[in-house]
Amino acid sequence: MWIYFCSFNKDIKRRESMTTQAILACVVFVAAIVLLIWKPIHPILIGAAIPTALALLGILDAKTAFSDFANTTVVFFMSLLVIGAAIFKTGLADFIGEKLIGIVGKSETGIILSSGIVAASLSAFLNDTGTTGCLIPIVSSLAQKAKVPLSKVLMSVAFFASLGGTITLIGTTPHIVANGLLADAGIAEFTFFEFAKFGIPVTIVGLIYMATIGKKLLPSKEISNSNAAELAERSPKKMILVFAVFVFIIYCMASGLLAMHLAAALGAILVVLFGCITVDEAVKSFSTTTLFLVAGIFPLSTALIQTGAAQFIIDMLSPVLAEASPVFVYAAVTGLTIVTTQFLMNTSLTAILVPMGILVAQSAGMGPRGVVMAIAVAASAAFCTPFGTGPNLLVWEAGGYEFKDYAKVGAPLAVIFWIITTAACIIFY
Repeated sequence: MWIYFCSFNKDIKRRESMTTQAILACVVFVAAIVLLIWKPIHPILIGAAIPTALALLGILDAKTAFSDFANTTVVFFMSLLVIGAAIFKTGLADFIGEKLIGIVGKSETGIILSSGIVAASLSAFLNDTGTTGCLIPIVSSLAQKAKVPLSKVLMSVAFFASLGGTITLIGTTPHIVANGLLADAGIAEFTFFEFAKFGIPVTIVGLIYMATIGKKLLPSKEISNSNAAELAERSPKKMILVFAVFVFIIYCMASGLLAMHLAAALGAILVVLFGCITVDEAVKSFSTTTLFLVAGIFPLSTALIQTGAAQFIIDMLSPVLAEASPVFVYAAVTGLTIVTTQFLMNTSLTAILVPMGILVAQSAGMGPRGVVMAIAVAASAAFCTPFGTGPNLLVWEAGGYEFKDYAKVGAPLAVIFWIITTAACIIFY
């Protein structure tokens, strides 16, 4: 199987140019990025226009282009927003925020650091998107009580959820995908905490960055929080019920008892049935902007991969990397992964890059595990765009962020991530 896969990649390398569909996919991709930065129209229209354009141009069939409006990620996002609203409405977020204030105080730095440590710690063993969704209502209440702008906190929580996911094998999906591809290639797999050699340093440096430079770059926006404004009188019974649902979802993410989107959907239904939140309040908690952007960006990523556009760009770089020194290979592979993960789903990107990385490492006379590690870890460094990762998307509208806010705060962190990951690869592999 692996020999077949290698020969398939060699055949791809012989392609001299991209197909018309691949070129069109790149045009749609560039247009989407320009529109999201320039913002001449509402993001909802952009999200709806992307699959429409992909279908009209014949890049994807209509069914595939619009299928992500009902995919598991959308179900997961929307369900978490309902549960978050229930955590607010019952007063549970207010209660937890009050307790945390007593521990960390009301300083902006203290809140960024404490929420970041919690997000990274949970994300090391749970899904990073789920961790972010669960923490949003708690962190929002915490920021409100400390009179710290919510926009100063939510982005850092999203970033730390991504950073924390790099610590263990199960912290993020790219790690699992990379491990599976290593096994298929007959190469020794990574151990559970082997990623910690990379994840812990980048998380610690990320904490220092966000508490110093990042804190100054984070935007300060006035955001009306309707959920916080509608806090009901605390009901111990309802607070316990919501907390039980909250724990149930975390348990499902950690144990695999239920698929994450199924656990979240069940939780959303339960908080309504238990009377913790009304149906109208649940519907109002939905983020239409997030729905359309997820449903629009995902098929665009799919189009770039299926048409071969992403593979073509990577293939052009492979011959150069194969003849380079190990230090250059680690730096280039890590950099390439960090740049492309800003725009492509990190799971799909890992599936593309890992087989290519193994071939490059073997051609350069290097051990492939180091190159695969660089790819798997760097796939989580999507800090520069709102749609690079699930956590970024979840906080985009809630934090009132613009595209440029992610680039401004995330670019320096991505560079730091690149340096540390490259150095760690050189040291350990």
